[in-house]
Amino acid sequence: MKHFVPFVYGEKSHCFCIRGPVFLLLLFSFQPVVNAQFTHKLFTSNMMIEGKFNYSFIYSQHLELELFNSHMPDFEISIQQETYGKHIWERSYGYPLLGISLWYSGLGRSPYLGDAYGLFPFINFPLARNDRVMVCFRFGLGVGYLTKKFDRITNYKNTAIGSHFNAAANITFEGRYKIDHRLTASLGFGLQHFSNGSLKLPNYGLNILLVNAGLAYRLVRENKYISNRFIPPTKPYSAIIYHTMELDFGAALGYKNLKAVYGRSFLVYHIYQNTLFDVSPKSLVGFGLDLSYDASHVTVLESIGQTVKNKLNILRPGINAAYELKLSRLAFLFNFGYYLGGQEHSNGPLYEKLSAQYNFLGHFFTNVMLKVHFGRADYIGWGLGYRFQILYGKRTIK
Repeated sequence: MKHFVPFVYGEKSHCFCIRGPVFLLLLFSFQPVVNAQFTHKLFTSNMMIEGKFNYSFIYSQHLELELFNSHMPDFEISIQQETYGKHIWERSYGYPLLGISLWYSGLGRSPYLGDAYGLFPFINFPLARNDRVMVCFRFGLGVGYLTKKFDRITNYKNTAIGSHFNAAANITFEGRYKIDHRLTASLGFGLQHFSNGSLKLPNYGLNILLVNAGLAYRLVRENKYISNRFIPPTKPYSAIIYHTMELDFGAALGYKNLKAVYGRSFLVYHIYQNTLFDVSPKSLVGFGLDLSYDASHVTVLESIGQTVKNKLNILRPGINAAYELKLSRLAFLFNFGYYLGGQEHSNGPLYEKLSAQYNFLGHFFTNVMLKVHFGRADYIGWGLGYRFQILYGKRTIK
């Protein structure tokens, strides 16, 4: 008896006539290869180790920081993994590099700043590439440690940093050239930043501009990229592609250590809502609303002779433009806003928010947020929220 076994290859379907025993033999012999292909057992970790030499200088964004002007060498070593398309978001971003870096600088041997260490995970996005050359943008965010901080008696000239532990942020534009299957050279320029987000004053922060050169060594063989050819444009079990509107509702709690200035610390309460519309698989744009209560504003206003008759007067409502960049469950949000009220106006009417948000349990998310006024950190907030998704309109595929 003959069996007709259809199968699909690419976009064409064929039909073969195979006798039963032969078909079963081929099926069982081919099964391990199929399983290996779909579970990616044939792929390696794609790990690399890279060392970089930086030549840098401290950018004095405030007059008080000109004391620290100097040129100096910095050093960085990182372990990184080149993605190959195991997840759909990796293909959407052109197979970025993921890694973690250890960064060191002597900060020009300043007797007030000491040494700086940074440990930060990063993601390196390709902007353009071919078989050997890649132009990319790297963003890293982690923890930094400075061996010296402000002290009103022993180190009063260090107005840059008020704490040993700080946030360490790194942005770098670089070009990478594949010398062979093991070695890759890099050349780039960027910014290394240290700040505690006003958790403890003073906090002007350190901005270090740098150029660097590096060499990466691949520890294992290179994986071939998994393409998008057989990835359906719809979500599982969905036959129609819709536009998506997302409504985020969240609350955050911030902390400001102002003991060096006002002799005490303060809490900041922040609630917000973002309305976002998808413009691509990676990006959403929209608008947001904010309402914050900063207890330090009462003390600030009283210090300049203003009386706060009702604490509701220091509530600060705001409206903002919002942009979200999605990487699977992780997302980065950027808000640029305008205050609609509030009695305290020393920072001006404009504000910015930078947030990292992680989605879990379906529609819940947790986030860490940095509130900024023209590059000057106001506070860091930690929060929770809930996201509603609304599907509307059919979307065409180009």
